[in-house]
Amino acid sequence: MKNILLILLTLLIVSCSPEEKKLAIDSSDDRTWEVWENCSQKIGEHPCNFELLNHTGEKVELYDYYGKIIIIDLSTMWCGVCNTIATKGDELALRYGSENLVWLTILIEDYYGESPDQSMLSDWQSRFNIQSQVLGGSRDLIDHTAENGYPVTGWPTLVVINRDMVLTHGISGWSENLITQWIEEML
Repeated sequence: MKNILLILLTLLIVSCSPEEKKLAIDSSDDRTWEVWENCSQKIGEHPCNFELLNHTGEKVELYDYYGKIIIIDLSTMWCGVCNTIATKGDELALRYGSENLVWLTILIEDYYGESPDQSMLSDWQSRFNIQSQVLGGSRDLIDHTAENGYPVTGWPTLVVINRDMVLTHGISGWSENLITQWIEEML
């Protein structure tokens, strides 16, 4: 039995190229997803996982949504366009099904340019009656090289991640037609 397991493990390691090689997580919460050795927030690559608190104070990880199309909306509380599109995630999840699509709003700044706390996230979520996740972020999530963060050049910035956890698209600003087109291409 040990020999069979050793052979299978050897075949698995040999059959994967370095780019495809994944590291399984030994997790106490019985997750079946995996993480990648190499990650960045560049188009065509696996985005790096993050763990942020949501509007109810619960921890949320990006990789919790492996297998779904993920829209990340990087916004601020003071941004007019960000406020205008606040409910778009719920509308898209309703249209395409929550089993297919998840919208994560990450608020980077509060009304004063500071990182929002949990009560601010909750207030913002209530103000717009949002059912999707509203997460608290900070400027630590931003990196113009996309190596260690998202290349935000304006508010909002939206990124699209496919079911295989590959970052496929990004846009600074808002275009419902473009976001819808990208989602429909992935379904």
